[in-house]
Amino acid sequence: MKRILKISAAIVILLLISVYGYLQFREYRSYQNKIHKDADLVFKINLDGIFKTMSADFISNPGYYLSADKKEGSSARGISLPANIFVYTLHSKSAGTYFCTLSVADSAALEPYLKRVFKLKTFQRNANGTSTGSSADQRLTVVYNAKNLAMAYSLKKEAVTAILNDLLEQKNMMDPAAPEMIALKKATGHLSWNFNGYQGSLNFKDGQALVDCTFPVSDLGIPEQTGYRNSFAKDAALKIWLNAGLTSILAHQEFNFRNFNLQSDSLLKSYGAYVSLELDKNITQQEPVITYEYNDDFEKVAQTTLKATAVPHLKLSFSGNPDPVLRYLKMKDIINDTNQLNRELFPLYQVFSSRQNDGWQLSTKEGDSFRTELIKSPYFFYAEADISRIKAQKQFPLLNSYLEPFTNLKLTATKLDAKKGRLQGQIDFKRKNVNSFSQLIK
Repeated sequence: MKRILKISAAIVILLLISVYGYLQFREYRSYQNKIHKDADLVFKINLDGIFKTMSADFISNPGYYLSADKKEGSSARGISLPANIFVYTLHSKSAGTYFCTLSVADSAALEPYLKRVFKLKTFQRNANGTSTGSSADQRLTVVYNAKNLAMAYSLKKEAVTAILNDLLEQKNMMDPAAPEMIALKKATGHLSWNFNGYQGSLNFKDGQALVDCTFPVSDLGIPEQTGYRNSFAKDAALKIWLNAGLTSILAHQEFNFRNFNLQSDSLLKSYGAYVSLELDKNITQQEPVITYEYNDDFEKVAQTTLKATAVPHLKLSFSGNPDPVLRYLKMKDIINDTNQLNRELFPLYQVFSSRQNDGWQLSTKEGDSFRTELIKSPYFFYAEADISRIKAQKQFPLLNSYLEPFTNLKLTATKLDAKKGRLQGQIDFKRKNVNSFSQLIK
């Protein structure tokens, strides 16, 4: 009997060692020739870590997983999922262009998968044996061969094919022993990033996801004593405020929408390093409705009546000198002579403009009051959302499907020193005993 127990124990130990060795090998391979040497901001998605968490969650919640809809198997994708996936930007491209490389498991299954999931319509066969495909809007581009798939998504539709070919041929790749790669290897979050002063992680727990990161703040113009305006309603569904400058982010920008044009520098001149957004309970607006009737002489006559419409109570407030910015916005026909936002620019609701000596506000409620004095706070940024209430207000139907798994959100940011800030946050999910990643992808 003792001999049987010893043999069984030895087998279990060997199995554990084999599994551990396999996972370590997957971890090692995932860092080999996957990131371009010109990488700027790199995100690491720890797939093995997520799978481990979900496996443990399956043991305590088998009913949730067994009742979930079946997903496509790995054989239908044509790609091999590594221990870690890297998504990154490049110094030579804009911040809105992202790259990623994956191994190909079945090139015959890959193309149908890309067409089905990423809506790529046509593929071009190249003389070097690769295939290239792109989305209808030209933002997503893929190049693949029998071994690898390289992908790029560019908001500005930048030229990315040459870099994608480099990734396939493993040219100009980052050395796995580079300091940036070593820092990524040390990161243990389900989603991690660590490049050029940006460092952080996102972890999926039961019923919640937690974010903790640090980032550069030297160019944000954060005051020594931060605070907020005490004008938020206690039961507001959304509260966001930022006590910092925006020049480093928005300077020298031009905004074009329909027939309207704005220069950011003209707006920033009057900005006083504070902006807030609030969503409160629904309110009623009276909208004019024009109908036509025939009079006794059979002439068509316009009749105007008022229709009560429920709209969200939104308030967007700024600190600073309101006079120059209001003159500029009226010159650009953004604000009309009745101090309302031009309905051609924003046709959904009536939005009213109001001012005080050191502040300006846009609100869907006419004559809405707001305060300008600041109350001290350790945070220079704060965001809190009661997502359940936002969904219950039924004012944003296009967002409801995206907000479905969430109930609450809270984010705070503090200034650690002259160069670094810290953002911490939590998002709560509907099911408190089920892993949040599982709820996110169901």
